[in-house]
Amino acid sequence: MPASRSLPAQSLASAARQLSYALGQTPTVGGAFQKLYAEADDWQKSTFRQLESLLQSPESAEVMARADRHSPFQTLAWLLGQTASPERTAAPLFREYQRHQAFSSTTGVAIRSEFMGILAYLGTVLVVLVIVVGLYGLLVLPQFRSLYRGFGSELPTLTRVVFGGGAPLFALVLLVASGLLGFLVWFVYRLRRQLECFAPISVRYQRIPLVGPVAVAYHQYLWLAYAGLLRAAGVQGAEALRLASTRVPKNHGELWTAPAGPAVQTSMPESTAVASDLALAARLGKLDEEMQYQQEAAVDTFLDALARCRRRSRIVLTICVYYLVATFVSAMYLPIFSLGSAL
Repeated sequence: MPASRSLPAQSLASAARQLSYALGQTPTVGGAFQKLYAEADDWQKSTFRQLESLLQSPESAEVMARADRHSPFQTLAWLLGQTASPERTAAPLFREYQRHQAFSSTTGVAIRSEFMGILAYLGTVLVVLVIVVGLYGLLVLPQFRSLYRGFGSELPTLTRVVFGGGAPLFALVLLVASGLLGFLVWFVYRLRRQLECFAPISVRYQRIPLVGPVAVAYHQYLWLAYAGLLRAAGVQGAEALRLASTRVPKNHGELWTAPAGPAVQTSMPESTAVASDLALAARLGKLDEEMQYQQEAAVDTFLDALARCRRRSRIVLTICVYYLVATFVSAMYLPIFSLGSAL
């Protein structure tokens, strides 16, 4: 049975609660699921089958994850696998995961509304510009060139530069603007997809200007979110941080590390303050409280990074696109305005 990304965390949390009730009446997990299947309706059976795959069948979980790459199924299976008794820790873990699912849904809408409007507008401007310039170069410019040569003159300097010797330069600027626009569209799409499946993105994004801070903030959010889920499932705070660090990708060739014990650290420069606060809280015996605070702060940091990325991307793209529009439009109309001086 394929995993369904539309299956809400609330349904899995409900199934996990029912499993905990059944475990109170039968000592084995298999017997508990048999009892649940006997009493459940068709929809509940579907949810119980997915829960059973998460808890007992890693191979089945892999198949389900491949069937729907945009499902959090694989991540949830990994998180449950880090606990001593997955069948008993599933309920609190899924209950905590509901908060993150709500955050990913609202953030996905925010990403689309903040980025796609300006990107769609600038993309449309670029497409129209390319079409107009192409038609002008093929149909209109040769007529102007013949006309000016008939008068023993040359086309205006700007027109000759833009459509002549300087054409490769302006084509390069156009390609850079188009490439940046296409990359941002892909990054926004990829980030939304990874939010849906509650999984990290490629570490390469962390080294790219504009989007690097977003990738770093997103991975820090995931690190703390994974640790919080494991902590809700009964894993000790320092151990939860260590396990969560193994799921987060490398940063500039180094793994995030969070060794068990009071001295919780991370090799990420951007997370030095977070690691220091966690380490101090651990020494004071308040690691759980600090983890909760840092999880909430990581959400704000991620949203702030998204807002900064949108503002900076808009500025860079707007400058490139408007520069191209102004240059090409001026070069296209200049032969008309300079025609009198050529006579």
